[in-house]
Parts: sequence; C-alpha cells; structure tokens
Amino acid sequence: MKLILLRHGIAEKKGGDKPDEERRLTDEGNQKMRTIARGLARLLPGAEAIYSSPLVRAVETAQWVARAYGGKLAVETAAALKPGAGAEAFRELLQSSRAECAFFVGHEPDLTALMLDLARMSSQGELELKKGGCYGLEVEDGAGTLIFMLTPSMLQ
Repeated sequence: MKLILLRHGIAEKKGGDKPDEERRLTDEGNQKMRTIARGLARLLPGAEAIYSSPLVRAVETAQWVARAYGGKLAVETAAALKPGAGAEAFRELLQSSRAECAFFVGHEPDLTALMLDLARMSSQGELELKKGGCYGLEVEDGAGTLIFMLTPSMLQ
C-alpha cells in the first residue's frame, strides 16, 4: 500500500472562544491547499481513498484533495487521525483500508511519529512537516519505507 501522510493547511490561531477542534483553515490556508491538492493529484493519480482527522481544519484540507480528484474520492473521517490517537489506532485503520493508495490527513507531531514508527526509523533532531506538507510511504506487512517528503512549496 502507498500511503500519504498529509498535514492540514494553515488554520486559525489557537485561543479565544473557539475550541481547537473547530479551528478552520484561513483564507491563505484554503488558497494554498487548493494548489497543493492539485499538485498531489498530478503526482498520485491512482489514489483511492482519503481518511481525515475529524477536526475541522483537517476535514477542510481533505476536501481540497477530494476536489482535486474531481470528486471521485470521498472523505472518511477517522478517530485514529485525531491528535494523540497513537500508532496502534493508526495501524488498525490501515488494516481496515482496502485502498492501494490513500491519503491520511492529520496533525503534527503525530504524522511524523507515525512515519517514524512505520518506517522503523528514529530522529535525534527536530523533524516536522510544514502545514500542507506530506510524507509518502510504501507499507507492506506493517513495515514501511519512506519514499518521499514533500514541502508545500514543492507541490505549488
């Protein structure tokens, strides 16, 4: 299976009266994700599924990806992509997916932790996806190989 771990786009600032779960993409976040999603669709025309954290900013990001595929892909929310859900919950989601190529939209530092866990790697320094950036992995029998890490500017 080829999986793409995609960090949500630029969202509203934390704080204020709005709960974290309800933070939306900003105008800039929407504009950049529209462009990034088109780039992803060009690079990965065979994607078959999009799974998203249920947090609003992640769902909005996933919807841009779905639009870039001409509406052929539906967004499915998954609690396994919520912040802090952990690698075990993510592995259960992977096992339930029948897709050969799928997007998983979520949050940092969780996506980097998942990539490191799947690829059986470790990081001694700071490693983090920028908003709208992604990791691509090939996963077979639960073991993954990192095949790419793309920054948002590479996809625009």
